[in-house]
Amino acid sequence: MKDQLTEGARIYYGGDMANLEDFGTITRAYTDRWGAQVDIALDDGRKWRGVHVCIFSPAYKGHGGTRFVTKAAYDQYQKEKIKQMKVDYEQVIKSKQEG
Repeated sequence: MKDQLTEGARIYYGGDMANLEDFGTITRAYTDRWGAQVDIALDDGRKWRGVHVCIFSPAYKGHGGTRFVTKAAYDQYQKEKIKQMKVDYEQVIKSKQEG
């Protein structure tokens, strides 16, 4: 996971009750006495310094417990959800035609 969190990497921040979700870019990746950290510039202009990489999840789960992920992990989740939606849609259409 840490090897994906390099300068220039795109990330997704899931937000919370007080903060909007957004995409962003890692502007700096470094290790200091507190461990591996990154600085992030969100697309809406917010900036964060010293975000510990340990709070990044390897996969996006689609719930509030996944705060930070790579954009690739977020895109993979969306791709899988759309694939499942298409399967569900076909099942609904088939059941309506049968009965």
